[in-house]
Amino acid sequence: MDTDIKPDVTIVVPVRNRIGMLTDLLDSLIAQQFPPGQMELIVVDGDSAEPVQETVLAAASRAPFVIRYLKVEEDHGPVSKRNLGVANARGAIIAFTDSDCRATPGWLQALTAPMADPAVGFVSGPVTYKPEQPKTFFSKLTAETLIEHPTYPTANVAYRRDLFLQMGGFDERLGVRDFLGRATECGDTDLAWRIRKAGWKNVFAPKALILHEVEDLSPLQWMLEPTRLILLPLLIRLHPEIAPRLLRWNIIFYPGTLRVYGALILSLVLVLIDPWLFLTAVVVGVLLLALLKARSPDPRRIFAALRDIGLHFSRMVVLAATLIAGSLRYGRLVL
Repeated sequence: MDTDIKPDVTIVVPVRNRIGMLTDLLDSLIAQQFPPGQMELIVVDGDSAEPVQETVLAAASRAPFVIRYLKVEEDHGPVSKRNLGVANARGAIIAFTDSDCRATPGWLQALTAPMADPAVGFVSGPVTYKPEQPKTFFSKLTAETLIEHPTYPTANVAYRRDLFLQMGGFDERLGVRDFLGRATECGDTDLAWRIRKAGWKNVFAPKALILHEVEDLSPLQWMLEPTRLILLPLLIRLHPEIAPRLLRWNIIFYPGTLRVYGALILSLVLVLIDPWLFLTAVVVGVLLLALLKARSPDPRRIFAALRDIGLHFSRMVVLAATLIAGSLRYGRLVL
């Protein structure tokens, strides 16, 4: 392998721990149906406790292309790692995916082919789930994008490197960490829309398929997953063009939250009229919903339905509260 040959494409992958998933990704990238002399891979690590560097170096020893390992000094989340990877890339095209993904064999070829048109600034592709992994009630199932999605997630996207740098890369200010330590960012969406508004074309490549890990969450993690949407009001304030594609009536993100707002208003009215009427309405209403969902008088199925109703409604409350908090913080109402 000649490390002095300049590749056409650099794949950039940020990582923090998760070496099992990372190994799956590395294997899939080594198996790409793409000329190995025209590609390189940069894996950017942070404060991993697991042996990420050793995993990357082991893959590099058997790969037919160059694999490099970098590490950020301070781990502020994936966005700074992606920017560092691009700064060190040698390819004219930068392809992004994540460490919890698996690339299908024709992914890189299909993702970069539209770049033959010099008017194309970036290309995105579909994401679905690893087919062998079962989905459970507490699985995280928010990654699937089978058609062009207006957020242009970095699980599957490619940019021209010179354009990426010209536009300042991913804005590292557009990110926060929640109280669970999870990084929440919208720099990928922001960059894509800045490029679109600068007059560049973008293409969706349906054959550039990425398979995403089906992540099983704890009940608490599942309940709090909607808090990642805290930045949605900011994103729509920065790029109002996204609103028609993500919101209904320019304000509602997820119609399910209307049930929360409706239940809250109805509860306040009933409490003011008669607290006992409120309690009776809650008990009767929930039991009726459970019977309709269970479709059976079996107590076990009714109990399971009650559990599901309670969990889903609680998650909708978290979502509604997150959007309201984000609206107040960033000055753009999203419900």
